[in-house]
Amino acid sequence: MSISSPIIPAITPQSYNDLLSQLQKITGLPEVHVDVADGVFTKNTLWPYRDTSDVTVAYNQLAPFSLEVDLMVEKPLSAAIQWLKAGADQLVFHIETISVAALAEFMEDCPVTVGVAIGSSTPLETLYPYVALIDYVQFMSIATIGSQGQPFDDSVLERIATFTKRYPATPVSIDGSVNQTSLPKIKSLGVSRYIVGSAIMGADNPKEAYQALTSLVGR
Repeated sequence: MSISSPIIPAITPQSYNDLLSQLQKITGLPEVHVDVADGVFTKNTLWPYRDTSDVTVAYNQLAPFSLEVDLMVEKPLSAAIQWLKAGADQLVFHIETISVAALAEFMEDCPVTVGVAIGSSTPLETLYPYVALIDYVQFMSIATIGSQGQPFDDSVLERIATFTKRYPATPVSIDGSVNQTSLPKIKSLGVSRYIVGSAIMGADNPKEAYQALTSLVGR
């Protein structure tokens, strides 16, 4: 997996216009993580499921970024195909929504980097059969996925430590309430990528917040 930066801004678009507004705030940064939530697998609903838009409408606006799409949806395979058409460079599947066999079949012809995410309440052992298939693992560090501004779940620290001891060669990403307070607790765990939502997108100056967190990581 190519890592352009350890800090990746995450956006939760409420609409197509909101997507454009959020992207404008981080113009010039190398990568963006777009949360996709269907209101079935998640409690809330985000674009494009709010208005059933064709995601390819955003192709040109997303093209300047390395695009990671977090598929928090009940039917991730059909969503993945649409996001590939929209220029996705990395796809994240949640293991709670896709079987090992289905992911293996998808990976046979998948042209981009693929990770799997695991929810904070899902037993860690559930993740292990997926590891041989994918490029990286994303640990969720909040209780309710698909929305920003929640408290950091400290139990993820032990889960990451256990996983990296067993699979030291597998890159690890963390997503959920990553900020100036939680990041120092995460740094020593060997995490490759930090998905940051409100600490960047909710800041008065998102680009300055991005740079401050990048400096805090020290890479």
